[in-house]
Amino acid sequence: MNRVRGSIFFSVFAAMLGLMLIAPIMPPLIRELGMKESHSGLIISLGSIAMAVMGPVWGRFSDVRGRKPIILIGFIGMSVSCALFALALYGGLNAWIGGGILLTLLIVTRSLIGMFIPAVLSSSQAYMGDVTEGEDRGSGMAIISAANGLGLVFGPAIAGAFTIIGLLWPLYFGIVIAIIAFIVALVLIPAAKPVLQARPPKVNPFQRGLRTYLAAGLVTMIAIMTIQVVGGFYFQDQLALTSGDTARMVSFGLMFSGAAMLLVQVIQMKWLKWQPRPMILLGSLFLLGSMVMFLFSKQLLVYYGSFFLFGMGSGFMMPGFMAGASLAVSKEQQGGAAGLVAAVQGISAVVTPILTTTLYQVDRHIPFMLVVILVVVMGVIMIGMKGTQSRSVTG
Repeated sequence: MNRVRGSIFFSVFAAMLGLMLIAPIMPPLIRELGMKESHSGLIISLGSIAMAVMGPVWGRFSDVRGRKPIILIGFIGMSVSCALFALALYGGLNAWIGGGILLTLLIVTRSLIGMFIPAVLSSSQAYMGDVTEGEDRGSGMAIISAANGLGLVFGPAIAGAFTIIGLLWPLYFGIVIAIIAFIVALVLIPAAKPVLQARPPKVNPFQRGLRTYLAAGLVTMIAIMTIQVVGGFYFQDQLALTSGDTARMVSFGLMFSGAAMLLVQVIQMKWLKWQPRPMILLGSLFLLGSMVMFLFSKQLLVYYGSFFLFGMGSGFMMPGFMAGASLAVSKEQQGGAAGLVAAVQGISAVVTPILTTTLYQVDRHIPFMLVVILVVVMGVIMIGMKGTQSRSVTG
């Protein structure tokens, strides 16, 4: 992995890590503040909406202004907004502020975090699209996907470790990692001229080819979010675990998924170098296998195997839909396509918690059955794409 790819990897990892540090600490913080559980959902969901809205905006800005400046702006905004979010929480915990004023401040500052993180994610993916072509695009996007996956897995784990010191310490760590990432990006990412010198061509999310890969991305992220949102409830109910045992079980399971995801993406980068469609199709088979094991087993070891299989599936599917979206547009539209991918991640973070927790109350198996249905439909659509491959435009 060369300097450019390594620095892009770290940028995406730092952004996802900063995002995922927040979710695990919100429930205990909300209760410490004397607020309702619904307030936690409101704070996180509105932040995710900001992420979905701003993803395409930052992607278009990076087409016009250049990738590196937008990445740097993203980390500045991420560190400042995370500091403001921590300050608001600190004020609430010390009874400086409360009630509607505190809730408003938490929503606004969490939304600011959601606004700036897509600047890093969309610009980094677009940068990778700029420096890769054809068959190399899938390997490049596997780097982005690996960074995403590791951030998704290790963010909650690191947050849990820092809460031993104090509930706000994960946020302090998030501020530090954003500053470090800013320095790394400033020093190691080469400056490049904007890909556009005139008005940028619009990217239509419903255009042929692109819409299919964005839909595949939505299904992939819904599957990942389902495990994160209702997985703990499901495994506790299935295995009759205590709260402590459940936390350890899910943590180990996510570690297995992260290890599998990293393994698959190293294999993709070094040896396979597959195109998007076969990556998504194979990944969907692994994902289906993991869902079936989750649904029909009550053995702890089988669940751990399911987590590993789930990591393999998402490890193929994430770079698959990212590379597919990138190859479906011209070089002048890389920022726009990357922004839409970031928006898909934001949309899944808004929709999945509400949808899966509601379905879980009806029957604990339904959220996983929904993932099976979505993956099967997506696989059928992908098979139907035979002969209609994404196009790589070399500029």
